[in-house]
Amino acid sequence: MNENFKDKVVYQIYPMSFMDTTGNGMGDIRGIISKLDYLKELGVDLLWLTPVYSSPKNDNGYDIADYYQIDPDFGTMEDFEELLSEAEKRGLGILMDIVANHTSTEHTWFKKALEGSKKHQDYYVFRGKEFVKDHPVTSIFGGDAWEYIENLDLYYLHNFDKTQADLDWDNKEVREETYRMMNFWLEKGVKGFRFDVIDMISKVWERCEMSNGPKLHEYIEEMADATYRNYDDSFTVGETWSADLEHAEKYSNPDNSEFSMIFTFEHTMFGIDKWKSSIDLLKLKEIFEKWQKGLHGKGWNSLFYNNHDLPRAISRFGDDREKFREISGKGLAILLYLMEGTPYIYQGEEIGMTNRSWTREEMQDVEAINYFEMAAEKEDEAEVLKKIGNISRDNARTPVQWNDSKNAGFTGGKPWIVVNENYKTVNVRGALRDKNSIFYTYKELIKIRKKMDLIKNGTFDLIDKKSKEHFSYVREYRGGKLYVFSNMTDKGIVIPEMTGVKDGEIIISNYNETEKNGRLRPYETLAVRVKAKG
Repeated sequence: MNENFKDKVVYQIYPMSFMDTTGNGMGDIRGIISKLDYLKELGVDLLWLTPVYSSPKNDNGYDIADYYQIDPDFGTMEDFEELLSEAEKRGLGILMDIVANHTSTEHTWFKKALEGSKKHQDYYVFRGKEFVKDHPVTSIFGGDAWEYIENLDLYYLHNFDKTQADLDWDNKEVREETYRMMNFWLEKGVKGFRFDVIDMISKVWERCEMSNGPKLHEYIEEMADATYRNYDDSFTVGETWSADLEHAEKYSNPDNSEFSMIFTFEHTMFGIDKWKSSIDLLKLKEIFEKWQKGLHGKGWNSLFYNNHDLPRAISRFGDDREKFREISGKGLAILLYLMEGTPYIYQGEEIGMTNRSWTREEMQDVEAINYFEMAAEKEDEAEVLKKIGNISRDNARTPVQWNDSKNAGFTGGKPWIVVNENYKTVNVRGALRDKNSIFYTYKELIKIRKKMDLIKNGTFDLIDKKSKEHFSYVREYRGGKLYVFSNMTDKGIVIPEMTGVKDGEIIISNYNETEKNGRLRPYETLAVRVKAKG
């Protein structure tokens, strides 16, 4: 692998909610093909698709029944091959999502295991009563992670939904089957992979820890050598909820490069309780500083606010009130995407899509449903729904809002999940017509990143760490500097440090008329370049 990935910008597509061309209410591959010109216009380089494999969709595709087949709801293998071809014509690459920790219980391997095949039981984590008693594990989706199979008198492990059975990566046959599958897709022309919960493939059984096991890096090294390291331009990113700096460096160190980079989630979580969602600006700055400084020259960061598992960026980190939505959305983008790392833009982020409120009947997310059913027994139902509205994965999965027609132009049928009610004012058609929209801020940011080596290579230092009003930093490379100042409040503020950059050039901001006078309007964000002397 080379380091070309440092120049790339990735756009994440959640196919179920992207674009429907059949009228069945679910997005499909031909829908993605129909929007390639739009994505090219934005300026991205790679399209990461969440799973499009054959699946019963108990967890929206992350429960895979056949890794070699395209799910009929999304189209055919011919459709996928056309997507690869049409994307390549536009200079776009496709990244597949690899779910290697578990399969659907509808997978042939698991069915054979239930029929009594010892070989296939060994593909999974089947254990007897005594082992299960001594090794209690709670599912990430809530409840016991051990499911009893009466006719076998055995339990199988599922760290997620009970329809997602964990594979046993200590079984060499499982690993070899996984590598064979990955090579199948690489040979078709995909540019690389995003690896789902890859830090869970090695467990620490003596402490009942489900990630960062003793063989983790050994198995990833083996996987890399057997698959994507054989392709010079491959691009890989690992989802690693548990990664600390030490593990992150092992994953993405340029001298080793198990992956091109990883996703870390400390900035999205603020503690271990996902359902508490308040933002602490001092903590947020501390986290970004830790990762920007910690991986500089030693690894590589992924830059993202949201994905298919996280709430919408403006609603989580900014201000989604209509008065501030666009200014806040532009500011968040400038703040994040001028840091060191590879930007990941989640579908709809570039037009400022937001969260919405949810009723129990509208929910589709199995995690949110499980949480609701457990929490509603102890708490007020309205309060539980409010929490879910802030953080539910369904927020990211509402259909992309293409225009102001029925169903936001996503489908001619009934959408599989409700459309956000603000589609009349928040949509792609409107964004493309308005040269002052969030879309064009994203487009300009991508252009700036590709022109400035400082963004790829520069150091990172916070400005005024203790401020609870602004998030500002300076980056430096070969004598040149880039200052980013961002007001994180809905009121005007003064930043004294700005007076020291009067000789600099404002290269991008989220207000049309901007001055370097130390005063920032609500959510005002600007980047100032000071060129090296001489």
